[in-house]
Amino acid sequence: MTRGPLVESVHSAAVAVADSSGKIVARLGGIDHPIFIRSSAKPFQTMAVIESGAAGRFAFSARELAVMAGSHSSEAIHLETVAEILEKIGLGISALKCGTHVPFSRAVADEYRRRGKPFTPLEHNCSGKHAGMLAAAVAGGQDVESYLDPGHPVQQRILAVMGDLTGRMHDRIVVAVDGCGAPTLGVTLSEAARGFARLMAPESGQARHREAARGVVEAMRAHPEMVAGQGMLDTDLTALPRGSLISKRGAEGVQCAGFVRDGIGFGVAAKVADGDNGRARVALITGILRMLGQLAEEELVHLGETQTLVVRNNGGREVGAVRACFTLQSA
Repeated sequence: MTRGPLVESVHSAAVAVADSSGKIVARLGGIDHPIFIRSSAKPFQTMAVIESGAAGRFAFSARELAVMAGSHSSEAIHLETVAEILEKIGLGISALKCGTHVPFSRAVADEYRRRGKPFTPLEHNCSGKHAGMLAAAVAGGQDVESYLDPGHPVQQRILAVMGDLTGRMHDRIVVAVDGCGAPTLGVTLSEAARGFARLMAPESGQARHREAARGVVEAMRAHPEMVAGQGMLDTDLTALPRGSLISKRGAEGVQCAGFVRDGIGFGVAAKVADGDNGRARVALITGILRMLGQLAEEELVHLGETQTLVVRNNGGREVGAVRACFTLQSA
């Protein structure tokens, strides 16, 4: 981050880029120690919901699958869709064990405050994921009260999907508790990149995961508004026409993406070392995608969150900038 002629702040990061054969094709920094990919795991968690049979049994729409794979902003369409999922599986909002937080959308949060309306688990950005996990439990005739227990069949199925796509042995995936109470999964950046590459090109992976992988990617691409929300980077990037691109952020400065080029799937996994989830994360992933030829300059200016890359004083005057200052190393 620069202010006038000086560099005022610096964020460091690590990046892995893999293709669907599992080869690391580009990198930056240390990519071979485990990190929690947080909400970037949601596409894989949604794959597990599909493979449980829940998607077929309850006839989930692409929009419903997309909100399971997303971190929504509590807009009306998000809340309505999660409520529809719960209605289909015969459960109420009280079944969601994700807790509550202020919505990502400032407009939604301000409206709730103005009306004095309390936040419920439905407004949690992970409520779609939790509704999906509950659906998998119901479809399997399993206990819904303990669906967040790491030993629950739903969570074990998720571990299996993660292990198969990332290439990490299931029993070596690090498990802790995410902000929403669900298990959060630790793999290396190189493994996460491989997972996203195989998600984009499922024919390169195990046959039993191909239908679910296609279903998740198609749902996210068809309904990018469900992946995040208006003006949010994941929605804006996933809506871009080129390369079947999908983008999925995670907490603590994690950002993953996948795209297809010349019939080959590529995955990107990146993490800002200090956990910055705002300006540094936005500069990081947009810088990566520009270097990889997946984001053009004219497209960059239309991404809502890129406003964080302009430093302004209190009067609105532009006084500095945030930019990516690295070159990916070819592997």
